[in-house]
Amino acid sequence: MIATHLVLKYCAMPISAQALTDAARADAPPTVASELLTALTALASTETQLTELVATIGHGLRDVEQVLAAGPDDRIPLIDPAGVLQARGPRLDALLARRAAQIDHLRAITRLWTARHPNHPPS
Repeated sequence: MIATHLVLKYCAMPISAQALTDAARADAPPTVASELLTALTALASTETQLTELVATIGHGLRDVEQVLAAGPDDRIPLIDPAGVLQARGPRLDALLARRAAQIDHLRAITRLWTARHPNHPPS
């Protein structure tokens, strides 16, 4: 499925998935539509990776919270000695930077799409 909701989310511009699919034929040379599809696919992938990483970091932080709140007789989880943020922070930073660049690219491509399809009905 084409993640056209990301165009609405980041560009405040509704684009019909059908119109985008129709404009980006697989056998055609690269077009604004095909570039928009590529940008949406990349951004959706990055956001999925971020969602997975945030869940992992959140789980590690909950372990730390349990350890800090534990009483003398409570069982506590083992804490990663490398550190939750130290171990995963660089990947989080890299994904956030990539996402920001992808959103900028998506906005530029969306402006081109809008200029070429001014009368196209939204989704």
